[in-house]
Amino acid sequence: MVPPRRQDKPLRILHTESSLELGGQEFRVLHEVCGMLKRGHYVVLAVPPYSRLAGLARERGVCIEEVSMNRIRWIWLILVFLKIIVKHNIQVVNTHGSIDSWTASIAGRLSPKHPLIIRTRHKSTRISQTWRHRLLYRYLPHVVLTTGEAVRRIVMTQTGMPPSRVISIPTGVDLETFSLQVQKNNVNSGESSNHPDIVIGTVVFFRTYKGLSYFLDAAKLVVVKFSNVKFLIVGDGPDYASIAQKRDALGLQDSVLLTGFCDDVAQVLARMDIFVLASIGVEGVPQSVSQAMAMERPVIATNVGSISEIVKHEVTGLLVEPLDAEALAYEMCRLITNPSLRDVLGKTARKHVEESYSLVNMLEHTEAVCDEFLLAMN
Repeated sequence: MVPPRRQDKPLRILHTESSLELGGQEFRVLHEVCGMLKRGHYVVLAVPPYSRLAGLARERGVCIEEVSMNRIRWIWLILVFLKIIVKHNIQVVNTHGSIDSWTASIAGRLSPKHPLIIRTRHKSTRISQTWRHRLLYRYLPHVVLTTGEAVRRIVMTQTGMPPSRVISIPTGVDLETFSLQVQKNNVNSGESSNHPDIVIGTVVFFRTYKGLSYFLDAAKLVVVKFSNVKFLIVGDGPDYASIAQKRDALGLQDSVLLTGFCDDVAQVLARMDIFVLASIGVEGVPQSVSQAMAMERPVIATNVGSISEIVKHEVTGLLVEPLDAEALAYEMCRLITNPSLRDVLGKTARKHVEESYSLVNMLEHTEAVCDEFLLAMN
């Protein structure tokens, strides 16, 4: 239960993200920025001028500060962030990337505005055991937010931060958009329900740790048994060409469709009968998983990062160990032949997301953290 806000005044928030790409981390930033704006807060987003996030945020009416983020010019970057903090009278600085976390956090510490500094840690990657990274986590931010409890434990263990300063707030889902009934009512939805094939899909940014190679290996095992099954891989990224090459080498051109980037994920999920995430590591609570669950899709996912916090095996989905294409294929076949299990898992998954992983829940928890730490600082 989220406590009511301790402050009535809107927050003045600066989000920073140095990435040029557009994956789960960048989408979380976008959803949080837009969500906080809708809740009446003043929000500024500092991003590189040619980042994909900048373009999407600008389309949504977000106030953008274009900042060329270069490690070589880190002193200049600190001065730029100092000016932005003063210009917008910022109360909260929330950093997400690498170079922006260093420079915006230092700027926040130096600023006469004395903003609350939040470092959001999105992934379960190892944190380097150096004095620089201890500075980055233990001393520059007032609080570290993580996207899952597993990520939170890693931060505490590897940085020595106290539990009171490391807080897990999983990425929330817009339950109105990611609703199977809403999508079925849209003009172009419902096509898959009239299609004889079973569609197994995934939505990912094409990076090695997303396990797409194992997804393809599992697909190869499945199509040998079921000729009526089609596979859908939605997304793009640096590994796109290598995954396309492997698909062709496995002779899966007719069974596996690579769609490229899609900006209507809910519609794509509505066309799937089963959702799979084959990640081999580096995950918090992936948005694609929670979104698929909100859409009542039965989920098969690997037990890495914080995935097991949302996918409860045999209850809200199915879990397999990473790097195991045979186990992945086995669970796919199990769901293909058991439509009643697909239905039960899908409905239970939706209820679980409604209770614990909604966008409103995420935004309310974030507000509560900001209020608590700002109150303590004053």
